[in-house]
Amino acid sequence: AVFCELAMAAVALQDTSQRGTILVSTQRFEVGDVVFEEDALFDSSPSLKPDRAELVSELFRLSRKGMLGGFSVAQHLAAIVVAESLSLSDLRSKVLSKYHAPPTAEAIRLAKLALKGVAKAGLLPKVFAACPELWRLYAHLLAVIAVNCFCSSYAGADDGSEDMGLMLFDLTSRMNHACSPNVAQSLDRNVTGVSHIQLVATRAIDVGDELNISYLYGGKNERFLVVERQQVLFRAWGFHCQCERCSEELAAAKGKAVVACTVEDLGAEDPDEVMYRQLLEQGVFEE
Repeated sequence: AVFCELAMAAVALQDTSQRGTILVSTQRFEVGDVVFEEDALFDSSPSLKPDRAELVSELFRLSRKGMLGGFSVAQHLAAIVVAESLSLSDLRSKVLSKYHAPPTAEAIRLAKLALKGVAKAGLLPKVFAACPELWRLYAHLLAVIAVNCFCSSYAGADDGSEDMGLMLFDLTSRMNHACSPNVAQSLDRNVTGVSHIQLVATRAIDVGDELNISYLYGGKNERFLVVERQQVLFRAWGFHCQCERCSEELAAAKGKAVVACTVEDLGAEDPDEVMYRQLLEQGVFEE
């Protein structure tokens, strides 16, 4: 709560007609200045609670039977964890009302399919028991998680042994992407298990400037060609990037041959299988 109050003193939410709600600076920042920092609203990392290993194992079983409606184990894990930690009213006010991703008819159909498997396995959070619009609410929650969450692996140990849980932040999760962002994020987790993010200016920021982060981790902004970045962003977040850098590079690339990125870079491998192997290697559960 303290970090959120400090953050709101430096930034403000602004509604726009074409870009939805954006985050803008309310003061000037120089390179290296901390713009704001905040704690996660939730972190679904299995390592934080040992009893989540059984939940993860059951979700993998449902995934292999095709019963998760096209969403990953990590996304369902996050949905169940946040639903178990909040009342229905808090879930609506703290998560769903802040992130506008109204579910489509297809999303609701997939949510129904997934919830049947989750409920049959006895994993349905109690908060959903008396919900009259269960399918719509769960579809909305999964949509929020799919486009707004950060991977817990970036808040884990230096040896990469984290378990790919997901985190949601009040302000940072609202920020738009840019391939040359004016803010860089760093994630960590304190000794009590609270996940935290810090946003630092990568160049001078004036009052009223929109604050952007990169959705591409691990130096991919610099390593990928513009067409490759466009493919990755569309596959993962469903949009074609129109940032200043992409616009300039696309204009310069017209008529030129481009090198396609690899299958691994595009993330074509099933994310559930990747996460499953990582957890097996860490001994979280046995095959």
